[in-house]
Amino acid sequence: MANDKLESLFEEFLLMYKVVNRKKIIDILREELNTEQLIEIYQMSNGERSTREVSAILKNKCSHTKIANLWSKWALLGLVIPATRKGRYKAAFDLDEYGISSVVEEEEGA
Repeated sequence: MANDKLESLFEEFLLMYKVVNRKKIIDILREELNTEQLIEIYQMSNGERSTREVSAILKNKCSHTKIANLWSKWALLGLVIPATRKGRYKAAFDLDEYGISSVVEEEEGA
């Protein structure tokens, strides 16, 4: 029962955090994910895929080394979190929740 209460409080805190920091989160996501390719890499970062698997999905348009470097950079910024498997990362934010998936299209049309 105590765990349920703690989990409920954590979910409430997380929601408040997202609301209060929404603009800053969007600014950071837009700054870091400023191309279609970066958005794709971020969205594929689910904690299950390796850098090589992400690279293969992108038809090797981006090397697995570059993806590893991006994950390291994004981890420092808090945009990805380490997964249970060593060397893999999971996106910390749902881009659709922040309206980021259409950012590149809007900028290209401008």
